Amino acid sequence: MNKIVPVALASLLALSSFGTQALPFLPDVAVGVTGGTAGLGGQITTSILPFLNVRAQVQGLSFSHSFNEDGIDYNGKLKLFTAGAFLDVYPFTKGPRLSAGLVGNGNKLKLKASCPDTCDVGDLQITGDQAQVNGNLGFKNFSPYLGLGFTNPMGGLPFYIGFDAGVLFHGRPKPSLRISGVADVTDADGTTRTNVDLSTDAAVQNALSDETVNLADDVKDFKFYPVVQINLGWRF
Repeated sequence: MNKIVPVALASLLALSSFGTQALPFLPDVAVGVTGGTAGLGGQITTSILPFLNVRAQVQGLSFSHSFNEDGIDYNGKLKLFTAGAFLDVYPFTKGPRLSAGLVGNGNKLKLKASCPDTCDVGDLQITGDQAQVNGNLGFKNFSPYLGLGFTNPMGGLPFYIGFDAGVLFHGRPKPSLRISGVADVTDADGTTRTNVDLSTDAAVQNALSDETVNLADDVKDFKFYPVVQINLGWRF
């Protein structure tokens, strides 16, 4: 992940240089860097009509955060990666633009939890140093984007500073969970079973299915991802 964005940005810069030097008949392009809630990355823009630009953009970032969900303490790692194509429409000579695009969405939240104390999985309590609950929270592979932007990289001074605010429509998050290890399992009636193989025990797997359904219900309203970013670049 950390290598993808710099390589993509270098490719965009190389493309712009190639277009202006080796193929002078190609249209002018603006190349920039961008940073915001979708991560860090690069963009390349060109104009196809006086009021219409086309833009390609790639961004990525990852960071970790711990949280509790339904009695399980997760260590979550959010991996952001998107690559998209956008149309930027300028309805006025000066002022904001309207942006719409289709984004290849590689965003994913990885979940990992251990149960040295106790994890509540469905109606069961699971305790054991070897017990682990792992999973993912995924999104649509392709997501539409709508937003507003300010500044036109293809007009005015060669150097530009821009701002975008919009929404990525990634749909309902899709959770998946799996459990492994050997641990003690306390059933809803208070009965404790020892040295249970969590990956094969029917009661544990049924409880994990219930936990997955509960997690899906908890995140069902997070259908949109807010995108706010600042752009810096140069027109060649």
